[in-house]
Amino acid sequence: MYDIAVVGLGIAGTSTVYQAARRNLKVIGLEQFDSVIHALGSSHGKTRIIRQAYFEHPDYVPLVLDAYREWHALEESIGEPLLIPTGGIMMGRPEADVITGSRRAAQQHGLPYEELSGAEVNERFPGFHITDDEVAIYEPEAGYLRVESGLEALIQEARRYGAEMRFNQAVEDIQIRDGHVVLETPSGRVAARRVILTVGPWLTRWAPDLPLEVERQVPMWFLPQDHQHLERLPIYIREHPHSGRQAYGFPYIEGQGIKAGVHHQGQVSPLEHVNRQVTRQDIAQLMEALDFIPSIHPDSLHEAAVCLYTNSPDSHFVVGQMPHEPGVIMAGGFSGHGFKFGPAIGSLLTDLALGVRTSPALFHPERFR
Repeated sequence: MYDIAVVGLGIAGTSTVYQAARRNLKVIGLEQFDSVIHALGSSHGKTRIIRQAYFEHPDYVPLVLDAYREWHALEESIGEPLLIPTGGIMMGRPEADVITGSRRAAQQHGLPYEELSGAEVNERFPGFHITDDEVAIYEPEAGYLRVESGLEALIQEARRYGAEMRFNQAVEDIQIRDGHVVLETPSGRVAARRVILTVGPWLTRWAPDLPLEVERQVPMWFLPQDHQHLERLPIYIREHPHSGRQAYGFPYIEGQGIKAGVHHQGQVSPLEHVNRQVTRQDIAQLMEALDFIPSIHPDSLHEAAVCLYTNSPDSHFVVGQMPHEPGVIMAGGFSGHGFKFGPAIGSLLTDLALGVRTSPALFHPERFR
């Protein structure tokens, strides 16, 4: 009998196993694939953005500050950098969500930030060329996370604290019996007092009544010849003044190039029908959104990958008790902005399993009823 069984070992699942094991709980993690690093979900790749002046909603700020502390603690444990500071800049017209939301979050929580005109942005960061009617919010504490190193560190530390992890273990059924939960797996039954589902886009199968959608996303990597200015860029999100598309990206990283993508507006389809091939339309859409970085050209495209967002209707997380399933807690609907929160979400889920904390109203599944 385990205290907690975690199903799905992406960033949320590995973080939960890690946090539960740190509290001396008997915990097991089950993953349907042979590794946490695979290209079929939402947690693969080399980098993810982390930022504090959270334009999506000010209520995320305390959680992301917790995540910063957790990532730094993990760095100390393994003796390896995971969070790389670059600064971060949100760009768009004065009324754009990335501007008004970032300013509101920074002011409400006393975060350091600067407001820049379009001309000041272009002068300070020569790799950018935004229009005169755009402005920017710059936050000095933003940066990026080293994804695969972070996942491996969470697994390493979880096992050091005594956690058990099993791979190639697709959970086939979940049953409630005599106050505990029984999971049916290919190698037998697993019993636990609480089960936590962190299955990414597969949550649409486990909780079909929730209004979640799977969205196809295609980040790309470019190797422009003139990348001197691109090496000194901050991480960025720019809301296009005409299309409204939010392009995001990173500075040029040696050995990887410059990574960029369009946040949302991807194709929505059932999980089993996701197109895993990169198309010319994908490339054209991103190039249109990247018109403010003149040195990026289609002929410098080096690599592209298909990954998945699991979106909720309001783009906020879904974390809490699974409807009609006592003993089962779920976390999903991260809507393309969840990775940075990993260790903090793991702590929240462990608290929920122990009954010492309630789900924040912003994340509670009952908001859809």
